[in-house]
Amino acid sequence: MKKVYECAISGLTEEAVEKFAADGLEDLPVGWTKITMTRRQVNPKWLAIQQVKEASIEALLQQFPEEIREVQRFVVEIQVEAQLKALENDTPMFVSDVEDIVFVSDSEDIVDALNEIREGLGLDAMPDEDEEDEDEEDEEEEG
Repeated sequence: MKKVYECAISGLTEEAVEKFAADGLEDLPVGWTKITMTRRQVNPKWLAIQQVKEASIEALLQQFPEEIREVQRFVVEIQVEAQLKALENDTPMFVSDVEDIVFVSDSEDIVDALNEIREGLGLDAMPDEDEEDEDEEDEEEEG
Protein backbone atom coordinates (compact mmCIF):
# COMPACT_ATOMS: atom_id res chain seq x y z
CA MET A 1 0.00 0.00 0.00
CA LYS A 2 1.37 3.36 -1.04
CA LYS A 3 1.93 6.08 1.55
CA VAL A 4 -0.53 8.99 1.39
CA TYR A 5 0.34 12.53 2.48
CA GLU A 6 -2.35 14.81 3.93
CA CYS A 7 -2.05 18.58 3.87
CA ALA A 8 -2.15 19.96 7.41
CA ILE A 9 -4.01 23.07 6.23
CA SER A 10 -6.42 21.95 3.51
CA GLY A 11 -6.81 18.23 4.19
CA LEU A 12 -6.00 17.46 0.55
CA THR A 13 -4.26 14.13 0.05
CA GLU A 14 -1.77 12.84 -2.48
CA GLU A 15 0.08 9.57 -2.85
CA ALA A 16 3.79 9.48 -2.26
CA VAL A 17 6.03 9.61 -5.31
CA GLU A 18 9.01 7.40 -6.14
CA LYS A 19 11.73 7.94 -3.55
CA PHE A 20 14.26 10.60 -4.44
CA ALA A 21 16.87 10.84 -1.69
CA ALA A 22 19.04 13.57 -3.21
CA ASP A 23 17.03 16.44 -1.75
CA GLY A 24 16.25 14.80 1.60
CA LEU A 25 12.48 14.80 1.06
CA GLU A 26 12.35 11.14 0.01
CA ASP A 27 8.85 10.45 -1.38
CA LEU A 28 7.16 13.82 -0.74
CA PRO A 29 5.06 14.82 -3.76
CA VAL A 30 6.29 17.66 -5.97
CA GLY A 31 4.98 21.05 -4.86
CA TRP A 32 4.53 19.98 -1.23
CA THR A 33 6.30 21.59 1.72
CA LYS A 34 7.57 19.64 4.73
CA ILE A 35 8.22 21.26 8.10
CA THR A 36 9.99 19.24 10.77
CA MET A 37 9.51 20.38 14.33
CA THR A 38 11.87 18.99 16.94
CA ARG A 39 11.28 19.63 20.63
CA ARG A 40 13.75 18.68 23.36
CA GLN A 41 12.32 17.75 26.71
CA VAL A 42 13.47 16.07 29.89
CA ASN A 43 13.32 12.28 29.59
CA PRO A 44 10.59 11.07 32.00
CA LYS A 45 12.62 7.94 32.77
CA TRP A 46 15.68 10.02 33.70
CA LEU A 47 13.48 12.24 35.88
CA ALA A 48 12.04 9.16 37.62
CA ILE A 49 15.57 7.92 38.36
CA GLN A 50 16.36 11.27 40.01
CA GLN A 51 13.22 10.98 42.13
CA VAL A 52 14.09 7.40 43.12
CA LYS A 53 17.57 8.54 44.16
CA GLU A 54 16.18 11.30 46.36
CA ALA A 55 13.54 9.03 47.90
CA SER A 56 16.14 6.30 48.54
CA ILE A 57 18.50 8.75 50.22
CA GLU A 58 15.75 10.06 52.48
CA ALA A 59 14.53 6.54 53.32
CA LEU A 60 18.06 5.36 54.22
CA LEU A 61 18.71 8.45 56.32
CA GLN A 62 15.60 7.69 58.38
CA GLN A 63 17.42 4.58 59.69
CA PHE A 64 19.94 6.81 61.52
CA PRO A 65 19.30 8.79 64.67
CA GLU A 66 18.33 12.36 63.83
CA GLU A 67 21.48 13.87 65.32
CA ILE A 68 23.81 12.04 62.88
CA ARG A 69 21.70 12.07 59.70
CA GLU A 70 23.45 15.05 58.14
CA VAL A 71 26.86 13.51 58.87
CA GLN A 72 25.74 10.27 57.16
CA ARG A 73 24.10 12.03 54.18
CA PHE A 74 27.30 12.11 52.09
CA VAL A 75 27.93 8.37 52.55
CA VAL A 76 24.31 7.50 51.80
CA GLU A 77 24.33 9.69 48.66
CA ILE A 78 27.45 7.88 47.40
CA GLN A 79 25.80 4.50 48.06
CA VAL A 80 22.63 5.41 46.19
CA GLU A 81 24.58 7.00 43.32
CA ALA A 82 26.64 3.81 42.96
CA GLN A 83 23.53 1.61 42.94
CA LEU A 84 21.82 3.59 40.17
CA LYS A 85 24.86 4.71 38.17
CA ALA A 86 24.59 2.08 35.41
CA LEU A 87 20.88 2.74 34.90
CA GLU A 88 21.44 6.49 34.91
CA ASN A 89 24.30 6.20 32.39
CA ASP A 90 22.06 4.21 30.02
CA THR A 91 19.25 6.76 30.26
CA PRO A 92 19.62 10.02 28.34
CA MET A 93 18.69 13.18 30.21
CA PHE A 94 16.74 14.54 27.24
CA VAL A 95 14.55 13.06 24.53
CA SER A 96 13.42 14.71 21.32
CA ASP A 97 9.92 14.70 19.95
CA VAL A 98 10.05 15.00 16.17
CA GLU A 99 6.96 15.80 14.17
CA ASP A 100 6.73 16.29 10.41
CA ILE A 101 3.98 18.48 9.02
CA VAL A 102 3.32 18.60 5.27
CA PHE A 103 1.48 21.15 3.15
CA VAL A 104 0.48 21.16 -0.48
CA SER A 105 1.56 24.57 -1.66
CA ASP A 106 -0.22 24.86 -5.00
CA SER A 107 -3.07 27.07 -3.81
CA GLU A 108 -2.83 30.77 -3.01
CA ASP A 109 -4.61 30.36 0.35
CA ILE A 110 -2.14 27.72 1.49
CA VAL A 111 0.88 29.71 0.30
CA ASP A 112 -0.49 32.71 2.24
CA ALA A 113 -0.91 30.56 5.37
CA LEU A 114 2.61 29.16 4.99
CA ASN A 115 4.02 32.65 4.51
CA GLU A 116 2.34 33.81 7.72
CA ILE A 117 4.04 30.94 9.55
CA ARG A 118 7.39 31.67 7.88
CA GLU A 119 7.21 35.38 8.65
CA GLY A 120 6.28 34.62 12.27
CA LEU A 121 9.45 32.54 12.49
CA GLY A 122 11.57 35.27 10.92
CA LEU A 123 11.97 33.51 7.56
CA ASP A 124 11.52 35.04 4.11
CA ALA A 125 8.15 34.46 2.46
CA MET A 126 7.89 31.82 -0.25
CA PRO A 127 7.93 33.49 -3.67
CA ASP A 128 4.57 33.75 -5.41
CA GLU A 129 4.77 31.75 -8.65
CA ASP A 130 2.52 34.26 -10.45
CA GLU A 131 4.83 37.13 -9.45
CA GLU A 132 7.87 35.11 -10.58
CA ASP A 133 6.23 34.49 -13.97
CA GLU A 134 5.40 38.23 -14.31
CA ASP A 135 8.99 39.18 -13.38
CA GLU A 136 10.35 36.79 -16.03
CA GLU A 137 7.96 38.22 -18.64
CA ASP A 138 9.00 41.79 -17.72
CA GLU A 139 12.67 40.83 -18.08
CA GLU A 140 12.03 39.25 -21.49
CA GLU A 141 10.15 42.35 -22.68
CA GLU A 142 12.96 44.65 -21.52
CA GLY A 143 15.67 42.50 -23.12
